[in-house]
Amino acid sequence: MIVIRETTADDIENIYNHLNLNYVKKYCKNNEEEQKRNHERWYRFLLNSSNYAMFTVEDLIGTFLGNVKFQLDEELEGAEISLYLAECIRGRGYSTTIVNASIEELKFKYPKLNYIVAYILEENDKSILCFEKAGFLFKGQIDHGGIDYFLYMKELD
Repeated sequence: MIVIRETTADDIENIYNHLNLNYVKKYCKNNEEEQKRNHERWYRFLLNSSNYAMFTVEDLIGTFLGNVKFQLDEELEGAEISLYLAECIRGRGYSTTIVNASIEELKFKYPKLNYIVAYILEENDKSILCFEKAGFLFKGQIDHGGIDYFLYMKELD
């Protein structure tokens, strides 16, 4: 069983250790401590920003399993979802449940939301399947931040 709750500053280290540390160790060998400080500053900004909502995914005993981030548009009518899962939960069939449960939490907090979008790399078959199973519809290919993505959208009730 999984639990989805709002992310707090206490989660920043878990997010770093599970989702960013391997990248930092591989590509930023000479400045690991600086990267950790930058990560902490970035996540504190996200947590304090009215443009973002973040949820931490855990099991019943509090083991960190992942993080879901939503970037809200200025009118609070839509949001972009980003899903990050710890290696221990990947491939176990929870991703669609996590996506839908986090959207429900977001809708509770922002009831006027009309849609959620996901930008997914073409080769990320598992994410495409996850979001399609969660009710997202393919809307086309789009350049987002200089990278080609598949755009998926879910309209909310």
